[in-house]
Amino acid sequence: MTTSSDPDISSATAAPPDICAALRAAQEVVLMSHVTPDADALASAGALWLALREMGKRAHLVMPAGTVSRRLEYLVRLADLRPAHADDVRAADLIVALDTAKEKRLSDHGHLAVLTRVPVMNIDHHATNTNFGRWNWIVPQASSTSELVYLILRSLGCAVSPVLATLLYAGLHTDTQGFSLSNTTPRSLQVGHDLAAAGARVAEVCERMHRSRSRGEFELMRIVYDNTRVSEDGRVAWSHVTHDDIVRTGCTAADIDDQVEIPRSIEGITLAILFSEGEPGKIRMNFRGEGGTSVLALASEFGGGGHHAAAGARLSGSLDEIMPRVLAAAATYAANLGVATVAPACTH
Repeated sequence: MTTSSDPDISSATAAPPDICAALRAAQEVVLMSHVTPDADALASAGALWLALREMGKRAHLVMPAGTVSRRLEYLVRLADLRPAHADDVRAADLIVALDTAKEKRLSDHGHLAVLTRVPVMNIDHHATNTNFGRWNWIVPQASSTSELVYLILRSLGCAVSPVLATLLYAGLHTDTQGFSLSNTTPRSLQVGHDLAAAGARVAEVCERMHRSRSRGEFELMRIVYDNTRVSEDGRVAWSHVTHDDIVRTGCTAADIDDQVEIPRSIEGITLAILFSEGEPGKIRMNFRGEGGTSVLALASEFGGGGHHAAAGARLSGSLDEIMPRVLAAAATYAANLGVATVAPACTH
């Protein structure tokens, strides 16, 4: 197993040689990302899928369209991303996992059962990545996995078409929230510039990812606003949506994650939590930290992970059971914030 990490992604201009060599040597590549993919997961996997096909490789994207939120279907249509079937991947000689911190989070849909002897390449920017690949390029200082994929494509000498540039720009733009979060670096701004120069549809990405919502999503936002509460000391804000709320509005679990920004937007809070019941009895918590607060340790208390300022976890049970437990832990966590829970300035 090899593990590569660049301590200063701001100055990095290339991917590690062993990553590039393995991609060049492979002929049949399966690309996977995490369950309920966000824009960075879909964009990084989709962009590498397109590039490998242009290189003459047989590449297969394991990410069924049914797990993609309505907003991200724009990227699926833009790049004509086609999910693989089990028969497509049996001849694979390399698996590439992107934007996935733990192997159990892969959206493999049973494919790994027939690929147990195939080596895995692990490309990610989550600080909690478990280095589960034969090759691991984990850069927590990177703004997004899309940023890392761009460096890979440059290192491989791949041409960046407008479609490919738009995919990567979408991943970069969403993980930095339009270059507004603390994970925005000189390197990420340079990559954004390069992608725009290559023909990325910058305005269209912003419109599709942030300003355009279905009526159902708008109704779900209203529910999140209505359910938002703030602790007496003003440190913690939270909200919740039930499975019935999601179904009644015509949404899916994939449509809810970014709505943690609603409680997060309250002035003066230290951390925000969104509880969502994507399926009955399965509760997801999205944690966000403000003012340099790290929520990674809090998420880890419940078996989760992610980034310092943005993390998540999942528990089985009802909202009535789980919310008091997590909120009690969050109150204690917020009251005892110290040096150990302050996020590094360049992480997200």
